Amino acid sequence: METCPDLNFSSPIIVISKCLGFAHCRYNGQIVPSLFVEAMSPFVEFIDICPECEIGLGVPREPILMVDDGSRKLIQPAIGLDLTEKMTTFSRSYLKGLEDFDGFILKSKSPSCGIRTTKVFMDPDSGKCLYHEGNGFFAETVLRDYPDLPVIDERQITDSFLMDHFLTRAFALASFRDASLSGKIHTLVEYHTRNKLLFMAYDKELLNEMGNIVANRNELPVEEVYEKYLSLLTRVLSKPLETGYVVNAFMHAFGYFSRNLNAGEKFGFMQKLQQYREDSSIIFELKKWFISRAEEFNVDYLLKQTFFCPYPPQLSGSLQIV
Repeated sequence: METCPDLNFSSPIIVISKCLGFAHCRYNGQIVPSLFVEAMSPFVEFIDICPECEIGLGVPREPILMVDDGSRKLIQPAIGLDLTEKMTTFSRSYLKGLEDFDGFILKSKSPSCGIRTTKVFMDPDSGKCLYHEGNGFFAETVLRDYPDLPVIDERQITDSFLMDHFLTRAFALASFRDASLSGKIHTLVEYHTRNKLLFMAYDKELLNEMGNIVANRNELPVEEVYEKYLSLLTRVLSKPLETGYVVNAFMHAFGYFSRNLNAGEKFGFMQKLQQYREDSSIIFELKKWFISRAEEFNVDYLLKQTFFCPYPPQLSGSLQIV
């Protein structure tokens, strides 16, 4: 999307592996540059961390391995050092010490930060790999203690759909965090209103539940309303988009200006919608089309909907360079 009229974006706080463009801290002293991480920098607040350096390992350093001999361990084979307890303790205390964060970008295959990509060995000396889909020790703590937050690694950000989902969740959570600071119901009403089509595209039933919470018919304390809403917000964004819900959201939005279109234009839209059912990549083209039509017909409600532009448009363009 080239424009995002009438939308302001809160800045997500993202915990990121320090080796992903921030410091030469990999075991071999290298750094992993990322064009997309660079593109994100003006729009997010990064908290960079290298768990291995934080527990006292130097740069460069002898490699460490994940071992499963009946229990999971983190071993540095060259000197026979067992780092399991040290890494486990650090991971828990570090994450508990952070005040706010909206997601994680971690280093793939790392014995500390890998997400279902880390090699796990039978023992530290044989070199026999049991499986390749382990979670690093730091990543395991993240996934266990913060299952509702978006997590992605530097290889997954090359997938435009995975990265779109990650950014959508992170910016929606950041915006909610800022809204909650007001301590006012009307701010939550405004947040819910501009995100209605987005949540409808994820799960229409959960959207209705969220609307009931916002209505606050039982006159609950504001803090409790925000807490209940957040519980559903993380749920509604936790799963990938479903085609049926997305089509429903597009059709709902189409009703705001369809009367201004001729028969040929309406038919063209329906064709695009059918293409989306067969090829989900059409969603980005459809969103751009909706923004242009909403601007053309001055449909203020649609121009304020995050569904069409859930994060800064500069990042939309950057999805093509990762």
